[in-house]
Amino acid sequence: MWSRTNLLIAAAVERLGGRAEAIGARHTDFVMRLVHGERSAVISKTRSPFLTQVAQTLANNKHLSRALLRARGLPCVPDVLLDERDETEVAAPMLAQYGRVVVKPNWGNRGVGVTTDVRTLAVLRRARTRAQEIDLDEEVVVEPYVTGTNLRIAVVGGCFVAAAEVQRPTLVAGGVAEQIAGLNADPRRGAWDAPSLRPMDRIEPEEDLLPHLRVHGLGLTAVVPAGLEIEVTGEESAVIDRSEVVHAGWVAIAERACALLGVDVGGVDLRGPMAAFVRAPELSEGTAWLLEVNVLPALHLHALPTEGAGRPVFEAFVAYCLQVPGAPSPCARVQV
Repeated sequence: MWSRTNLLIAAAVERLGGRAEAIGARHTDFVMRLVHGERSAVISKTRSPFLTQVAQTLANNKHLSRALLRARGLPCVPDVLLDERDETEVAAPMLAQYGRVVVKPNWGNRGVGVTTDVRTLAVLRRARTRAQEIDLDEEVVVEPYVTGTNLRIAVVGGCFVAAAEVQRPTLVAGGVAEQIAGLNADPRRGAWDAPSLRPMDRIEPEEDLLPHLRVHGLGLTAVVPAGLEIEVTGEESAVIDRSEVVHAGWVAIAERACALLGVDVGGVDLRGPMAAFVRAPELSEGTAWLLEVNVLPALHLHALPTEGAGRPVFEAFVAYCLQVPGAPSPCARVQV
């Protein structure tokens, strides 16, 4: 049984007149073959056959990729890198300057190991330990907590295909278990063990949420104290299509970020007030930032938004990977 992403890829290639095939006798969800006429391509979920290992490695390193993009004039969020030799106090000035910071594995993925709303050095130490245990090289990045929402811009073949506002669930004052149960009661949530085309996933609190809570001194049966907000990273509470309203300047930043890192199919994460993304970037200086470029973009966010029109991002991805003659190219579209 294919995952949601691969179900969407298979459906897209069929709509284009081709088919998706498993490669081996035993199922794996990480690799599949796309076939269209005499053309074929092997892909790994939403990684194209043209992505190089160097580009993937660079993009996955948050600190280095930001340094490269920042040097080229892109508005990347500032950060401090902590490796196993550094004392946590190295990040104390950033905490003092911004008041609230976010702690992440430098090589993180899907929000795993991320702690948001860190306000004290004691919590920062615990968050750093958690992220360090997950990171490939025991490296951690500390960055300012940016007020606002998440904007994901999808780029295929180097060109913009869609944009979506991604709202994360947030635990506020009250019981943790009750709040998670309320979120999981949403019929739009599906389960990993039974893939479907529901737009969001059921929250499994014992997986990444529990260690996140422990950083704040809480557990699954705890009550979140007033004033603390715990963002459930890697999950969604709403996904709103913003393809028609995001300013062309932010689109250009996303496309350029991917190009500079050598990423042909990417999901560019930005954060700030949504109002900042509907106007030119220079008018939003200091309020909205580029966070990272993902080489395994969650294209389902754009195909299955909870609000707004779904975008044909998987058709664009398949056509690009197979170089289907006559298929519409995202690069030929009028940019929003």
